[in-house]
Amino acid sequence: METCLPANDDAYALRQARSLPVLSSMTAIRGYPSKLKIYRIRGSRYWQVRCYMEGKMFVRSTRVLEKQHAQEAAKQFYEELLLRFRTAGEGEVARLDRAQQKEVPAKYLFRQVADRALEAERGRMMRGELSMQSFKALRNRFTKQINPVLGQRDIRSLNHDDLSQFMGGLQQRKASSITITQYLQSVRLVFKHALVNEVINRIPPFPKVRLQSQPRGGFTVSEYKTLLRTAKQLAKLPDEDKPATHRNRAGGIFTKTASVPMEMAWVIGFMVNSFLRPTDLKYIQHKHVEIVRTSHLYLRLTIPETKRHKAQIVTLRPAVRIYQSLRKWQESRGMAGADDYLFLPHVEDRDAAAVVISQHFNKILVATGLKTGELGQARSLYSLRHTAIMFRLLHGKGIDLLTLARNARTSVQMIEEFYASNLTAEMNIDLLHSRRRSGMRQVELDWGGSS
Repeated sequence: METCLPANDDAYALRQARSLPVLSSMTAIRGYPSKLKIYRIRGSRYWQVRCYMEGKMFVRSTRVLEKQHAQEAAKQFYEELLLRFRTAGEGEVARLDRAQQKEVPAKYLFRQVADRALEAERGRMMRGELSMQSFKALRNRFTKQINPVLGQRDIRSLNHDDLSQFMGGLQQRKASSITITQYLQSVRLVFKHALVNEVINRIPPFPKVRLQSQPRGGFTVSEYKTLLRTAKQLAKLPDEDKPATHRNRAGGIFTKTASVPMEMAWVIGFMVNSFLRPTDLKYIQHKHVEIVRTSHLYLRLTIPETKRHKAQIVTLRPAVRIYQSLRKWQESRGMAGADDYLFLPHVEDRDAAAVVISQHFNKILVATGLKTGELGQARSLYSLRHTAIMFRLLHGKGIDLLTLARNARTSVQMIEEFYASNLTAEMNIDLLHSRRRSGMRQVELDWGGSS
């Protein structure tokens, strides 16, 4: 008969630890919710998979040894869980009117059509026509807001009033006009898919939303200097003496207890002098950077495509000095190879690296009191890109919007609507009062100028 060990016995603790996850092996699955993870345990040579769904943690052994195969098994595990709860009617589905569900054939349920539309979008993502970030945002909209409200409705019966009520629910949750527009576009995607596949014969009229966009607040020159100075000061502080848990950990870095990393001052300066988006920070590697020395000194950035833009970026001169300082520091740590990332190269999960950079920049904003702009805009890491473009508009000598837009990998319309929306004539008084050498003197005399 086996002896039962007490819970406080060392041998018992060792036995129990065999089933605990090895934290360093915990890996999220790209393109899927962060709650789906694979990991290793000390008691098995196989990869494990777990997923938190409907208030319960589901765990399974993948029965495979290679990480890539384990990721595929995790995806299948996730799809099985989704199918299980849709069939069983758990969670939100259980609270719907079951009598109405029986009356509607499955192929006409909005949820079913939405799932097929999402699969089509997943195919676009796999072909490179849609970014993974956009696909994940689309899927989250259906999971959180759209399917709980419209999922069990007959798509053939949905009309303008139903869509207006759905929009009203979003307004009650204080959603912005841009967020509401994105949700309605997602719903329209389902109707278009249904129309193409002859599930419906017409798309109902959608309610109109008046966009009230508020551009992200940029920084003034003095505020920019304050950010750099504060980032360097915070990087010298010791880590806070607080216990680190899964709630404040991201990519191996405890963002709420660790001090601001050295890279943050370089991040701020590099973004302001290179027009990069925050999403570019997690992808840019040393092989994407080339120092060009001609009549001008600058960096030529050939970074992966983001937001359907893949043109090269030409930086300003200060970016060269910033990059050289950063590279020298990374070389001292053995992380300046061609395939190493410029910022936080030791964080393998690049999505986690982006979160770490964003959270540390938020610490700097709080420390400087610059979290909110003059017009009440909530500032974020994206505000540095706004600052880069605004500085060129304010301090660049006669730069045209087309050149600026192409170098910043955006459009002239976006610059006029968002980046230059706060630009006043007085801010560029020198350019407004500038004149050519010939001709202008005679005009002044004709209009009564001084002799």
